[in-house]
Amino acid sequence: MPFMPVVSDSSIADRRGVRSAKALIEELARFDAFGRASERLELAIDGHDPVPVFVNEFWTARQRAGHPIHEVSYRACFKPALPRFFIERLTRPGALVYDPFMGRGTTLIEAVLLGRRAAGCDINPVARVMVEPRLRPPSIEAVEARLDALQLEWTGEVWEELLVFYHPETLRELTALRRYFLDRAAAETLDDVDRWIRMVAVNRLTGHSPGFFSVYTLPPNQAVTIESQERINRKRDQKPPYRDVRTLIRRKSRQLLKTPLPVSSLLTRERALLIQGSADATPQLADET
Repeated sequence: MPFMPVVSDSSIADRRGVRSAKALIEELARFDAFGRASERLELAIDGHDPVPVFVNEFWTARQRAGHPIHEVSYRACFKPALPRFFIERLTRPGALVYDPFMGRGTTLIEAVLLGRRAAGCDINPVARVMVEPRLRPPSIEAVEARLDALQLEWTGEVWEELLVFYHPETLRELTALRRYFLDRAAAETLDDVDRWIRMVAVNRLTGHSPGFFSVYTLPPNQAVTIESQERINRKRDQKPPYRDVRTLIRRKSRQLLKTPLPVSSLLTRERALLIQGSADATPQLADET
């Protein structure tokens, strides 16, 4: 996004640790982190003094520019450099950053990486499944040990309509994995390693590359209907290939966990608040925070 309007030379909210608008204007004027100088314009608003507007590339759209913990597939997500730009400039460490529509959690995770407290809300339960484990990631050794211990042989019934997405053996493995999570949740023994594996598995359910469990289709948070997938399969002349569930979860986990979270984020990520529900009423957040 190239435009950054600034409305005043006065202090924005010093009591919350926010920098003065004057300091922000000066930084935007000389910003050149991506090889381009800022262009300053004046935006005239009826009855008010002109507002300075700066045109530049203030954050990058490069795919791998953020921490690898962000690299989960989620439709219509933005790059972590966008919230980082604002969090670094408009808050200080320890401040609370809130995202009322957290999705895959880019803003919350970036806030925690920067030593801020994080709060997020989303009406979709998938959001919490995606965000919570990445705020408290286990070690890759713990993930791999748990994967090796899983029993993914399934001889019971499967939902055969899903064979338009999955190879029969892959569907059996996924069915066994689903039963494992349901049993652990019912027994209240679901731990951080389980939640991590569940997050990766949910994220790998459907997609458009061999890194997903399915044949070519859309990502999990925008999955198509069975009928639509049948049409995709006919059009592309494709059949679901076998995908090894353990191997794909292991591979994705190694990618996400290759860079540890900073020690400075330990306290703030433990205190993160995740709300599942509508953002129009969030009593879990205190007034004036």
